[in-house]
Amino acid sequence: MNNQSMTDIASQLVDIAKQSGASHADALSVIDTGESIDVRHGKLESIEHEDSRGIGLRAFVDTGKGLAFASASTSDVSEKGLKQLAEQVVNMANISEPDPDAMPPIGATHPSTDELHAWQEKHPHQQHGWTTEQAKEAAFSCEAAALAYSDKIANSEGASTSFGETSIAYAASDGFVADYERASSSLSISVIAGEGESMQRDYAYTRARKAQALRNPAEVGQEASERTLRLLGASGLSSCNTTVVFEPRIATSILSHLVSAINGRAILQKRSFLHDAVNEKIFPDFIHINDDPDHMDGMGNRLFDGEGTRCSARNIIEQGKLTGFLTDRYAAKRLGTTPTGHARRGLTGDTGIGTSNLILQPSKESLDSILHDINDGILITELMGFGINGVTGDYSRGASGFLIEHGKISRPIQGFTIASNLKDMFANISHIGNDLTWFGSTAVPSIAIENMTIAGQ
Repeated sequence: MNNQSMTDIASQLVDIAKQSGASHADALSVIDTGESIDVRHGKLESIEHEDSRGIGLRAFVDTGKGLAFASASTSDVSEKGLKQLAEQVVNMANISEPDPDAMPPIGATHPSTDELHAWQEKHPHQQHGWTTEQAKEAAFSCEAAALAYSDKIANSEGASTSFGETSIAYAASDGFVADYERASSSLSISVIAGEGESMQRDYAYTRARKAQALRNPAEVGQEASERTLRLLGASGLSSCNTTVVFEPRIATSILSHLVSAINGRAILQKRSFLHDAVNEKIFPDFIHINDDPDHMDGMGNRLFDGEGTRCSARNIIEQGKLTGFLTDRYAAKRLGTTPTGHARRGLTGDTGIGTSNLILQPSKESLDSILHDINDGILITELMGFGINGVTGDYSRGASGFLIEHGKISRPIQGFTIASNLKDMFANISHIGNDLTWFGSTAVPSIAIENMTIAGQ
């Protein structure tokens, strides 16, 4: 099934749905192909191949009391299979409760034909760039470098590579039909150091659209071992209030909490602590957070969202102020705002909301300068558990990392909890680093947050 046939089949399914009694319909067709490879102690453990193809339909019917809708999917894209799916979804919609705020696929702001052509020229066929043998050798090289780094590395939990391509086609009863592709490659490893009750583990990974853009396998393996060895001898610490520095790969969680809180569906359901924060200053002036659906380093690029709405770059946080909530068309209607192009769609189920490429803009300040400035605090390198209350913003998570004394990293620490409220955490950010790092579709630097509660020994 190539992209052309994908769009044809999605359009065909929409037509069949209308013939079956739907007043409006849209279809999403997805092809995922790829492989994942696991190695451990120099031996191949597994090679798994994925080749999944499916198409989902969402159909709206006029019940006489308003529009009702339902969705379902199938992997059978024959004419018979499409007809069965359409009849099933329309029948489900006919017995569903009408929703006065239902948003059928009409009136959306779609990309123009010129925009579609320009996108395809800028983003030609996406290829991950690996063969199975190349991916396997990368995993072997990564693990070998990790194990050779030090005789204190006691064990390997294995190295893994994965690569694949995803093709997505969308068609709606208002006539909009389009498709796009994504590719990805990744390499990761986890190792263990020490012995007995003093054992520690850590990991390293790299991810990019093309394998050629990944970090060197040996470098990734050495990083995992170096990070693990630094944790040896970790001990506890006393309870206190102090400044906490989140390294970039941990700082991504701060952005994820923000995105959850400004999700339009969460606002409608009154389960967000930022329900009344639009145009309010919730971060310091120097905080700028952008959502960019077309970034050369991001892996969340897309021209349109799960409802066919054109995606555009957006300043979510501008000089510390929240500019608005993230919405799909339904949430935007209920909230009385304009759709922001953040609908996420699976083959079945209701529409969700999510970002494309989320970027916390860095400063010019190095991590060493930040540590020197805060003098005493804690550097967090791992978080555990998920004690987050989305309604109140209360935050409490287990953590480990390093004690910061006199502006320097002094010793590894573990077995403590960090706690605060997310509103306070956002407002109490004191430093942003210059070490912007990409993690798939999120890019963040180090973040320092003042006055967090540490529950230790």
